[in-house]
Amino acid sequence: MSETPVKPFVSDKPTVSRKFWIVLWVTCAVSILLELAVARHEHFIGFYVLLGFIACSGLILLAKGLGLLLKAREDYYDDTP
Repeated sequence: MSETPVKPFVSDKPTVSRKFWIVLWVTCAVSILLELAVARHEHFIGFYVLLGFIACSGLILLAKGLGLLLKAREDYYDDTP
């Protein structure tokens, strides 16, 4: 019994519903409004910029390390032993 493969969701396709884009934009707007409403006690100017940069850089390095760790050998799919 063969099952129909599930197509991956791609947001660039013209068949993506308008509701998806509305929900995406509303979520972005709410997050920006919440960010402006929160009172922050910054220890120095640019603290959150530096924190975001360090977190993003750390995630990139983690992803690169996982890529090296999980990479398959070139002959992984060869039938020869």
